Amino acid sequence: MRTFFFTTLRFKITASIIILLLVSSSIYSLLTLDTMNRHLLDEVLKRSESLCKSTAAVTAYSILSNDMLGVDNIAAKVKEANPDVDSVAVVDRYMIILAHTDVSRRGMVFHRIHGQILKETEDGARVVEAGKAGLPFLEISEPVLFNGVQLGTVIIGVNKSSLQTAQTDAHKKIYLGLAIAIALGIACILVLSSYLTRPIQELSKGVGELKSGKQSSLRIYSHDELGRLTEGFNQMAELITRQRASLSASARELEESYVSTVKVLAAAIDARDPYTLGHSTRVSKLSVKIGEALGLSAYELENLEIASLFHDVGKIKTPDYVLLKGGSLNPLEHQEMTEHPEHGAAILSRAKSLHKYIPAVRHHHEWFNGEGYPDGLRGEDIPLHAAIIAVADAYDAMTSSRPYKNPRSASDALRELSRYSGKQFDPRIVAAFGIVLDENPALAEHRVEKD
Repeated sequence: MRTFFFTTLRFKITASIIILLLVSSSIYSLLTLDTMNRHLLDEVLKRSESLCKSTAAVTAYSILSNDMLGVDNIAAKVKEANPDVDSVAVVDRYMIILAHTDVSRRGMVFHRIHGQILKETEDGARVVEAGKAGLPFLEISEPVLFNGVQLGTVIIGVNKSSLQTAQTDAHKKIYLGLAIAIALGIACILVLSSYLTRPIQELSKGVGELKSGKQSSLRIYSHDELGRLTEGFNQMAELITRQRASLSASARELEESYVSTVKVLAAAIDARDPYTLGHSTRVSKLSVKIGEALGLSAYELENLEIASLFHDVGKIKTPDYVLLKGGSLNPLEHQEMTEHPEHGAAILSRAKSLHKYIPAVRHHHEWFNGEGYPDGLRGEDIPLHAAIIAVADAYDAMTSSRPYKNPRSASDALRELSRYSGKQFDPRIVAAFGIVLDENPALAEHRVEKD
């Protein structure tokens, strides 16, 4: 039976572990990315807060000296030095803009952005994350204090550029590490699945060979539990093979013994009547010749030969007064005689190895038109070996001497067989028997060797 790769144990193990690896790696990567994003955001917040505090510290002196030009210069320098700073504004206590990186907004009221407040202190410092697009990503504000008095507030708007750059770099490194880990993991999985399934495949192969009667020594790939299992299988296979050979020999001896016994019985039955001495042997030889003409195999011819020897074994239970009667049989005696095929089948049924001969023995008196006995089979329903034996049996009976009749010639017997062809006998077998007689003159002259 063809085995598809997708149904193999190796594929199932590999697929299961790869799926587990991908799922666990994906979950780990998502958690790592989330942690990394939070860490980067915290770093941006810390740097932005530090920048805002330092700006507020240096701005206090410029506000006290009313040096607005200095305040503007500080705001411009801060933005210039930090690419991620979107804007820098310095407002007074009333949120009036004293200085701004956008000069046009000086003197205007500063409007704080609305969003999520990430951090807020009692002195007025706070961090807000913008709630909508088009605004700075973060707004950090820090009061400008001098001797505990608030002079104003520094407000810095931060964009996402530095955070996005850091996140992109971090994501690339994480994805690269994930890809390398998955590639190495898959490679290890393939090696592991091969290591695990190779001994199992070897065992499966060994079981198949053991079932077919072959003995093979499986290769041991490792010295672990799988290796010990393979070694144990080799020992078991060797033991089973020896036992099978011993049983086969015993079975052959038993069958040969039983066959010899039945042959002796068949000869003894023929010997009960001097006129039938050697009948079973002659029927057997004629049947084999017919089987050869029909093109039967050597195995079938061997079975046909033995079945022919057995065909009258049931007569051992037929009383002598019936078997040896020289004249016609009365109805009761005829009934006794017609039971011998069933008696023969019963004798053969005692040994299982001889069951294959039962159909030929039981049905060699069936008629092609269904008027025979014991089961009234007709046509192709009659076993081939039984139909062959019927023709050989009738021919030998017609060409043999009997106390109540003279033997017929071969041509006369063949004409009688042809007359009943299609009625009592299978036409195909009668035709084959005619060819056999033409090709074997010794048979036509009734010179079949007697045992």
